[in-house]
Amino acid sequence: MQFISKKGLDFVDFRTICKAVYCGSHKRANVKDLILKLSYTMNNFRLSTYSGEYTTVPLLQSEIDTIIYAEPTIERLSDGRVRDLATNKIVPSVASCVYEITTPDGVVLIVESLDEVLNTVGVGFRTLKKGLDLAGPEGQEFNRHIVKRVPIFLPLGK
Repeated sequence: MQFISKKGLDFVDFRTICKAVYCGSHKRANVKDLILKLSYTMNNFRLSTYSGEYTTVPLLQSEIDTIIYAEPTIERLSDGRVRDLATNKIVPSVASCVYEITTPDGVVLIVESLDEVLNTVGVGFRTLKKGLDLAGPEGQEFNRHIVKRVPIFLPLGK
């Protein structure tokens, strides 16, 4: 569906900004500045009736392309975790995944934190973390419990 109003242009700009934030490229100084500049061309700023202090200057296509094609700073793993590409370390984030625990008697539990997993399966933190890092899509067994990381957000097409 194609919008035929100024809100359609706002949507395209919003989608561009969201993609940059999702990929972490908004952390790059030049991209951050361009995103801010782009945001000042949206919504009320785009209307011909706008009379505020800020005068909007449309971005050049090359500036929009800089946002769109900026190198990502993070990688989203299939299990929901996020890895920083510069340090190759997992980024602690708020709820990028939940944990599915299948108990020995077949009950499936969904928990939000590793602490809850540790309390349920009764293993040490290092054992749990290492096992989950090596686990395939079917999960990993700990004390007759099967534990899987389940991503709570994936982009379309994944």
